[in-house]
Amino acid sequence: MVIMALKNGSRSTAPFFVMTLLLLALNSRVSEAVNSEGKALQDFKLRLEDPVGALSNWNDSDITPCKWNGIVCNNTTKVVTLISLPFFNLTGVLSPQLANLKHLERLSLQNNNICGSMPPAFSNFTSLRVLNLRNNSITGSIPESFGKLKNLRILDMANNKLEGSIPESFSNLTSMYYLDLSNNQLSGRVPEGALLRFNISSYLGNADLCGLASVGLPSCSPPPVLAPSFGPSSPPVTRKPSLSLVQIVLLSVGLFLGFKFIIAVILIMRWVRKDNHIEINLGAGGKIVMFQGGANVPTSKEMLRALRLIRKQHIIGEGGFGVVYKLQVNEHPTLAVKKLKSCLESERSFENELDTLGTVKHRNLVKLKGFCSAPNVKLLIYDFLPGGNLDQLLHGEKDENVVIDWPIRYRIALGVARGLSYLHHGCDPRIIHGDVSSTNILLDTDFQPYLSDFGLAKLVNTTDTHVTVTVGGTFGYVAPEFAKSGKATEKVDVYSYGVILLELLSGRRAVDENMPDDYTNLAGWVRSLHSHGNAIDIVDKNLRDSVAGVELDLLLEVACHCISLNPQDRPQMNKVVETLEILTETGMTPSGTSVRTSRDTSDGSMRAHFKYPLVKLSSL
Repeated sequence: MVIMALKNGSRSTAPFFVMTLLLLALNSRVSEAVNSEGKALQDFKLRLEDPVGALSNWNDSDITPCKWNGIVCNNTTKVVTLISLPFFNLTGVLSPQLANLKHLERLSLQNNNICGSMPPAFSNFTSLRVLNLRNNSITGSIPESFGKLKNLRILDMANNKLEGSIPESFSNLTSMYYLDLSNNQLSGRVPEGALLRFNISSYLGNADLCGLASVGLPSCSPPPVLAPSFGPSSPPVTRKPSLSLVQIVLLSVGLFLGFKFIIAVILIMRWVRKDNHIEINLGAGGKIVMFQGGANVPTSKEMLRALRLIRKQHIIGEGGFGVVYKLQVNEHPTLAVKKLKSCLESERSFENELDTLGTVKHRNLVKLKGFCSAPNVKLLIYDFLPGGNLDQLLHGEKDENVVIDWPIRYRIALGVARGLSYLHHGCDPRIIHGDVSSTNILLDTDFQPYLSDFGLAKLVNTTDTHVTVTVGGTFGYVAPEFAKSGKATEKVDVYSYGVILLELLSGRRAVDENMPDDYTNLAGWVRSLHSHGNAIDIVDKNLRDSVAGVELDLLLEVACHCISLNPQDRPQMNKVVETLEILTETGMTPSGTSVRTSRDTSDGSMRAHFKYPLVKLSSL
C-alpha cells in the first residue's frame, strides 16, 4: 500500500504509512529484545515499588538480564542463577512469573517490605539452594509444593506473617541444613523427618505450633473433652468468708509490699552485676545451631550461656567483615567465634560461609562447628587453632623457642595447596575461595595450615568458565585480571597461592615497604627478577645457606608460574600438589631431612643429587 501511494505521488498518505511501519518495527524489536527470563523479571519489577531505584537499569531493550542490578547469570548458558536484592525497601507482591527461572539457585529478598502470598509455582525452582525472604510482610500459607525443592539448603522466612501449618512435604527436604520460620503465625503439627535436625529456635514466635517434643515444642494431643451432665442442676453453695474484711485488706497490702520489695531487690542485683562491656548481644528471637559431629561439641544451651560471658579481652583477631573471639565452653575443646558486622556484605558473607563450609570437609579447611542467627548479630563458630595465622608466624613478634625452619614452610606450602586443590577439583560445584592470604591461613600447634574466611567464596558449576563478582580480597594477593574485570576463575586463587609461596621463601610481606621504589608488591618485583634470571635473590639468605638448592628452585619455579600475568600460564592446583609431593617421594619430607648437596665450583650455586629432574610447570 505504501509503495502504491508513493508511486501515485500521494504526499498526504505516504508519511503516515512510513511512520506506521517504523513504529511497528520498533515495537517488534523491543518486544523481541529481552529473552523469556528477562520478561519474567520485568513482570516481577512491575509488581513492585522501588523507592531507591535498585531496579533502574532493568531495561527491556537488553537481550538478556545478566547485567541488571542484583542479577547473576551462568557464564556459558546465560540463564539466571541468582537474584540478590536485600535491604532495598522494595514493596509489592511476588510475581508468579519468577517460576520461569528454572535454573535459579539463590533468591535473596530479605529485609524489604514484600507482601502477598507465596506463589505455588515457585516449586519449579528445582535448582534452588538458598531462599531468603526474612523480614518482609508475606502472608498466606507455605505451599505444599515447596517439598519438591530437593536441593534447598537454606530456607529463611522468619519475621513474616505466614499462616497455616508447615507442609508435610517438608519432611522430605533432606538437603536442608538451615531453617528459620520463627516469628510468624504458623499453627498445627510440625512434620518430622528432615525437620527433626532443627532445634526450637527455628520455630519460636509461632505460639500454635506443636509436635517434635524432642526439640521442646508442646504436644499436639487434644485437650480432654468433658462429658455433658444431664442431671438436675444444684443450687450454688454460699460459703461464709473465713477472713474478715480488715484481714483481707491487710493481707493484700502485705503481699503488694512484699512483691514490690522482691522486684526492687532483683533490679538492684541486676544493676550491680550489669556489665556495660557486653560484646555479643543476641537479643530476642535468635537461634544457635551446633553441628553434632562428635561427643566434644557443646549444646546450644551451653553456647548461649558462654556467649554472654565474652568480653573485649577475648578478641583474637579482626577483619573487614567482623571480629573473632576465643571461647572456652566448660570442658569442651576451645572454639573461635566470628561476629559479623551489620552490613550487606556481612549478610552475603554469612550465606557464603554456610553454603561452602556447611557441606565441604577437608583436613586443610577450617571446620565450621555451628552458627547463630539473631536479629542483632550473626555468628560463625569454628574450631580454635592455637597457632595463629601465617602472617603472625612470618611477620609478627617471634617466640625465641620457635624456629621457622624449612620443614615448617614446606608443610604449610603443601597443606595450603592441598586445600585449594580440594576446593577446585574435589567439590561439585567447584569453589573459588576468592581471598587467599597469609591472614586467612590458620595454623595448629604442629603448623598444619587451614584455609579460613570463605566470606567471598563462590560456587562454580561445571559449565561455568568464570563468575562475575564484586572485586574483593586482600591487597597484594589479588590477581590483576580479577582486579580489572571482576571475572573470577580458579586461577585467581592460584595467583594468591603464588604470593603465599613467595612470602614463605622470602620472609617478606606481600606488600613490603623495603622493596625497591619501582614496585608496589612482592609479586611484581619477583616477576622482574625472574625475567632477568635473578629470582633466587628474593629467597631468605638463611634458607639459601641451609636448604638444598633443588628444593628452593622447585618452590620458586612453582611460585613464579603461579604469579604469571597470563592466567593461562598458571598451573592448576592439583598439578601444584603433584609437583610439591615430588619432594616427599624423593625423601625430602617435612621431617627436616634434606638431600645431600655439592657445590659446583664453576658458578658457585648449590646443586642437589636429585632423583628426578626439576619439573617444568609450563607443561601443566
